[in-house]
Amino acid sequence: PSLNKVILMGNVGQDPKIIQFENGKKLATFSLATSRRYKDGEGNLVEQTEWHKVRFNNEKAELVERLIKKGALVTIDGSIRYDSFNKDGVEIHTTNILATNFEIKAFPKRVNPEEQAEGQSGEDA
Repeated sequence: PSLNKVILMGNVGQDPKIIQFENGKKLATFSLATSRRYKDGEGNLVEQTEWHKVRFNNEKAELVERLIKKGALVTIDGSIRYDSFNKDGVEIHTTNILATNFEIKAFPKRVNPEEQAEGQSGEDA
């Protein structure tokens, strides 16, 4: 048996980018920042931020498009995907999180109350 499961909580780095394909399906992508704090060898507090590329497909992409904005604090779960493609004769490798669910923990200040009332979760029922 094996398991490929990722759970992240962090801040959305920019408004999601939405791609709609000819068949009507959508892909939503955004970056998610997670940070950790630790003390270095001299006792100084250091904060290290990691940026994760997050992707949502289809119906979840539509929810992401409506609900997630830059600055939101979200929890996502999904799996790690390693992809590669050829660009100008060079093979490019990427690491993405293919997310299946999300929960908004805090909205950015620019979201108005009507949008907050629409729904706060992209979890499967």
